[in-house]
Amino acid sequence: MKFRFGNGVRLLPGRWLKVTTGKIYKRKYQSYQWGAVIDLSTGSLDNLIRIFASEPETHADTLEGRGPARYAVIPKLGSIVVKCYKRGGVISRINKQYYLKTGAVRSKKEFEFLLAAAKSGASVSKPIAYASLGGIFYKAWLITEVIEDHISFARLSRDKKEKAVTLMPSIARNIRRLIQNKIHHVDLHPGNILIDKYDRNYIIDFDKAYYFSGSRDKLTGLYQKRWNKAVHKHRLPEVLTSLPLFQRTP
Repeated sequence: MKFRFGNGVRLLPGRWLKVTTGKIYKRKYQSYQWGAVIDLSTGSLDNLIRIFASEPETHADTLEGRGPARYAVIPKLGSIVVKCYKRGGVISRINKQYYLKTGAVRSKKEFEFLLAAAKSGASVSKPIAYASLGGIFYKAWLITEVIEDHISFARLSRDKKEKAVTLMPSIARNIRRLIQNKIHHVDLHPGNILIDKYDRNYIIDFDKAYYFSGSRDKLTGLYQKRWNKAVHKHRLPEVLTSLPLFQRTP
Protein backbone atom coordinates (compact mmCIF):
# COMPACT_ATOMS: atom_id res chain seq x y z
CA MET A 1 0.00 0.00 0.00
CA LYS A 2 1.43 3.39 -0.98
CA PHE A 3 0.32 6.74 0.47
CA ARG A 4 0.65 10.27 -0.84
CA PHE A 5 -0.04 13.23 1.41
CA GLY A 6 -0.52 16.78 0.17
CA ASN A 7 1.56 18.14 -2.68
CA GLY A 8 4.93 16.80 -1.71
CA VAL A 9 7.57 16.94 -4.43
CA ARG A 10 9.89 13.98 -4.89
CA LEU A 11 13.37 15.18 -5.74
CA LEU A 12 16.28 13.20 -7.12
CA PRO A 13 16.99 9.94 -5.25
CA GLY A 14 19.10 10.60 -2.18
CA ARG A 15 18.86 14.38 -2.60
CA TRP A 16 15.61 15.33 -0.91
CA LEU A 17 16.73 14.86 2.70
CA LYS A 18 20.07 15.55 4.31
CA VAL A 19 20.67 12.94 7.00
CA THR A 20 23.45 13.62 9.48
CA THR A 21 24.78 11.75 12.48
CA GLY A 22 24.60 14.85 14.68
CA LYS A 23 21.68 16.07 16.77
CA ILE A 24 18.71 13.75 17.30
CA TYR A 25 15.39 15.52 17.83
CA LYS A 26 13.35 13.76 20.52
CA ARG A 27 9.79 14.53 21.61
CA LYS A 28 6.50 13.06 22.76
CA TYR A 29 3.46 13.61 20.52
CA GLN A 30 0.03 11.96 20.63
CA SER A 31 1.33 9.46 23.23
CA TYR A 32 4.12 8.37 20.84
CA GLN A 33 7.81 8.73 21.67
CA TRP A 34 9.76 10.05 18.68
CA GLY A 35 13.37 10.48 17.67
CA ALA A 36 14.49 11.92 14.32
CA VAL A 37 17.45 13.34 12.43
CA ILE A 38 15.32 16.39 11.55
CA ASP A 39 12.74 18.38 13.51
CA LEU A 40 9.53 16.79 12.24
CA SER A 41 6.46 19.03 11.98
CA THR A 42 3.19 18.04 13.65
CA GLY A 43 1.75 17.58 10.16
CA SER A 44 4.44 15.02 9.31
CA LEU A 45 3.90 13.25 12.65
CA ASP A 46 0.13 13.08 12.06
CA ASN A 47 0.74 11.59 8.60
CA LEU A 48 3.11 9.00 10.06
CA ILE A 49 0.61 8.00 12.75
CA ARG A 50 -1.98 7.36 10.03
CA ILE A 51 0.52 5.19 8.18
CA PHE A 52 1.25 3.23 11.37
CA ALA A 53 -2.42 2.21 11.49
CA SER A 54 -2.45 0.92 7.90
CA GLU A 55 -1.78 -2.60 6.68
CA PRO A 56 1.81 -3.25 5.56
CA GLU A 57 2.82 -4.72 2.24
CA THR A 58 3.73 -8.39 2.32
CA HIS A 59 6.35 -10.37 0.41
CA ALA A 60 5.81 -13.90 -0.82
CA ASP A 61 9.55 -14.58 -0.81
CA THR A 62 10.96 -15.22 2.68
CA LEU A 63 14.37 -13.87 1.62
CA GLU A 64 13.33 -10.50 0.27
CA GLY A 65 14.81 -8.16 2.83
CA ARG A 66 12.50 -6.02 4.91
CA GLY A 67 9.74 -7.33 7.09
CA PRO A 68 6.25 -5.76 7.02
CA ALA A 69 6.56 -2.26 5.53
CA ARG A 70 4.51 0.71 4.38
CA TYR A 71 5.60 3.02 1.57
CA ALA A 72 4.58 6.69 1.43
CA VAL A 73 5.41 10.13 0.07
CA ILE A 74 5.15 12.91 2.66
CA PRO A 75 5.75 16.64 2.06
CA LYS A 76 9.18 17.78 3.30
CA LEU A 77 10.22 14.15 3.85
CA GLY A 78 9.75 12.71 0.37
CA SER A 79 9.58 8.97 -0.31
CA ILE A 80 9.81 6.92 2.87
CA VAL A 81 9.56 3.36 4.13
CA VAL A 82 7.86 2.68 7.46
CA LYS A 83 8.93 -0.58 9.09
CA CYS A 84 6.55 -2.08 11.63
CA TYR A 85 8.11 -4.48 14.13
CA LYS A 86 6.23 -7.79 14.23
CA ARG A 87 6.70 -10.82 16.46
CA GLY A 88 7.61 -14.14 14.89
CA GLY A 89 7.34 -17.77 15.90
CA VAL A 90 4.76 -19.31 18.22
CA ILE A 91 4.31 -16.15 20.30
CA SER A 92 2.97 -14.29 17.24
CA ARG A 93 -0.21 -16.36 17.48
CA ILE A 94 -1.23 -14.48 20.60
CA ASN A 95 0.87 -11.30 20.34
CA LYS A 96 1.85 -9.99 16.92
CA GLN A 97 3.14 -6.51 17.63
CA TYR A 98 3.80 -5.81 21.32
CA TYR A 99 7.28 -6.12 22.83
CA LEU A 100 8.36 -6.27 26.46
CA LYS A 101 10.68 -3.37 27.21
CA THR A 102 13.83 -4.88 28.71
CA GLY A 103 16.27 -2.37 27.26
CA ALA A 104 16.36 0.03 24.33
CA VAL A 105 13.22 0.19 22.20
CA ARG A 106 13.79 -1.93 19.09
CA SER A 107 13.19 0.89 16.60
CA LYS A 108 15.53 3.23 18.50
CA LYS A 109 18.23 0.57 18.61
CA GLU A 110 18.03 -0.10 14.86
CA PHE A 111 17.93 3.64 14.15
CA GLU A 112 21.15 4.13 16.13
CA PHE A 113 22.90 1.21 14.43
CA LEU A 114 21.99 2.62 11.01
CA LEU A 115 23.55 5.93 12.02
CA ALA A 116 26.66 4.14 13.32
CA ALA A 117 26.94 2.05 10.15
CA ALA A 118 26.61 5.15 7.97
CA LYS A 119 29.27 6.91 10.04
CA SER A 120 31.59 3.93 9.47
CA GLY A 121 31.31 4.49 5.73
CA ALA A 122 28.94 1.59 5.05
CA SER A 123 26.16 2.13 2.53
CA VAL A 124 22.87 1.51 4.35
CA SER A 125 19.25 2.58 4.17
CA LYS A 126 19.17 6.18 5.47
CA PRO A 127 17.40 6.52 8.84
CA ILE A 128 14.94 9.38 9.27
CA ALA A 129 13.08 8.67 12.51
CA TYR A 130 11.85 6.07 14.98
CA ALA A 131 8.69 5.90 17.07
CA SER A 132 7.21 3.80 19.86
CA LEU A 133 3.88 3.62 21.65
CA GLY A 134 3.35 2.17 25.11
CA GLY A 135 5.29 1.59 28.30
CA ILE A 136 6.43 -1.80 29.56
CA PHE A 137 4.69 -3.31 26.54
CA TYR A 138 5.15 -1.25 23.40
CA LYS A 139 4.81 -1.11 19.62
CA ALA A 140 7.62 0.26 17.45
CA TRP A 141 8.22 1.73 14.00
CA LEU A 142 11.27 2.82 11.99
CA ILE A 143 11.18 5.39 9.18
CA THR A 144 13.88 5.32 6.51
CA GLU A 145 14.44 6.83 3.08
CA VAL A 146 13.20 4.80 0.12
CA ILE A 147 15.91 3.24 -2.02
CA GLU A 148 14.51 4.02 -5.46
CA ASP A 149 14.11 1.34 -8.12
CA HIS A 150 15.78 -1.41 -6.12
CA ILE A 151 15.93 -5.18 -6.26
CA SER A 152 17.23 -7.51 -3.58
CA PHE A 153 20.55 -9.17 -4.29
CA ALA A 154 18.83 -12.52 -3.70
CA ARG A 155 16.37 -11.92 -6.51
CA LEU A 156 19.03 -10.44 -8.78
CA SER A 157 21.16 -13.57 -8.33
CA ARG A 158 18.23 -15.71 -9.49
CA ASP A 159 17.30 -13.52 -12.44
CA LYS A 160 20.75 -12.35 -13.58
CA LYS A 161 23.43 -14.51 -12.00
CA GLU A 162 26.29 -13.15 -14.11
CA LYS A 163 25.50 -9.56 -13.14
CA ALA A 164 25.17 -10.54 -9.48
CA VAL A 165 28.67 -12.04 -9.54
CA THR A 166 30.15 -8.77 -10.79
CA LEU A 167 28.65 -6.94 -7.79
CA MET A 168 30.05 -9.28 -5.15
CA PRO A 169 33.37 -7.43 -4.60
CA SER A 170 31.56 -4.13 -3.89
CA ILE A 171 29.11 -5.89 -1.56
CA ALA A 172 32.03 -7.49 0.29
CA ARG A 173 33.69 -4.07 0.68
CA ASN A 174 30.48 -2.69 2.14
CA ILE A 175 30.20 -5.53 4.65
CA ARG A 176 33.87 -5.17 5.62
CA ARG A 177 33.18 -1.59 6.72
CA LEU A 178 30.81 -3.03 9.32
CA ILE A 179 33.41 -5.62 10.31
CA GLN A 180 36.10 -2.97 10.68
CA ASN A 181 33.85 -1.14 13.17
CA LYS A 182 32.83 -4.42 14.88
CA ILE A 183 29.16 -4.10 14.01
CA HIS A 184 27.58 -7.54 13.83
CA HIS A 185 24.45 -7.39 11.69
CA VAL A 186 23.62 -11.01 12.74
CA ASP A 187 21.13 -11.65 9.91
CA LEU A 188 23.02 -10.43 6.84
CA HIS A 189 22.06 -12.51 3.81
CA PRO A 190 21.47 -11.79 0.08
CA GLY A 191 17.89 -10.67 0.80
CA ASN A 192 19.14 -7.92 3.10
CA ILE A 193 21.25 -6.35 0.37
CA LEU A 194 19.38 -4.02 -1.98
CA ILE A 195 20.74 -3.01 -5.39
CA ASP A 196 19.58 0.24 -7.00
CA LYS A 197 19.40 1.09 -10.70
CA TYR A 198 22.98 2.38 -10.59
CA ASP A 199 24.20 -0.98 -9.18
CA ARG A 200 24.95 0.55 -5.78
CA ASN A 201 24.36 -1.79 -2.86
CA TYR A 202 22.72 -0.99 0.48
CA ILE A 203 22.53 -3.05 3.67
CA ILE A 204 19.17 -3.06 5.46
CA ASP A 205 17.51 -4.56 8.56
CA PHE A 206 19.81 -3.90 11.52
CA ASP A 207 17.20 -4.81 14.16
CA LYS A 208 19.34 -7.66 15.56
CA ALA A 209 22.69 -5.85 15.36
CA TYR A 210 25.12 -5.50 18.24
CA TYR A 211 28.76 -4.54 18.82
CA PHE A 212 31.02 -7.59 18.62
CA SER A 213 33.66 -8.01 21.32
CA GLY A 214 35.77 -10.68 19.61
CA SER A 215 38.34 -10.41 16.84
CA ARG A 216 37.52 -9.07 13.39
CA ASP A 217 38.58 -12.37 11.82
CA LYS A 218 36.06 -14.21 13.98
CA LEU A 219 33.38 -11.68 13.09
CA THR A 220 34.22 -12.11 9.41
CA GLY A 221 33.72 -15.85 9.81
CA LEU A 222 30.30 -15.31 11.39
CA TYR A 223 29.23 -13.09 8.51
CA GLN A 224 30.44 -15.64 5.96
CA LYS A 225 28.72 -18.53 7.76
CA ARG A 226 25.35 -16.74 7.94
CA TRP A 227 25.60 -15.68 4.30
CA ASN A 228 26.43 -19.19 3.07
CA LYS A 229 23.66 -20.73 5.18
CA ALA A 230 21.08 -18.50 3.47
CA VAL A 231 22.49 -19.26 0.02
CA HIS A 232 22.09 -23.00 0.61
CA LYS A 233 18.75 -22.83 2.43
CA HIS A 234 17.09 -20.75 -0.28
CA ARG A 235 18.85 -22.51 -3.17
CA LEU A 236 20.54 -19.42 -4.52
CA PRO A 237 23.41 -19.80 -7.02
CA GLU A 238 26.31 -21.60 -5.34
CA VAL A 239 28.76 -19.00 -6.64
CA LEU A 240 27.39 -16.57 -4.03
CA THR A 241 29.24 -18.52 -1.32
CA SER A 242 32.49 -17.14 -2.76
CA LEU A 243 31.70 -13.66 -1.40
CA PRO A 244 35.26 -12.33 -0.83
CA LEU A 245 34.96 -11.18 2.78
CA PHE A 246 38.42 -12.40 3.78
CA GLN A 247 40.09 -10.81 0.76
CA ARG A 248 41.32 -7.23 0.80
CA THR A 249 39.98 -6.04 -2.52
CA PRO A 250 40.59 -2.35 -3.32
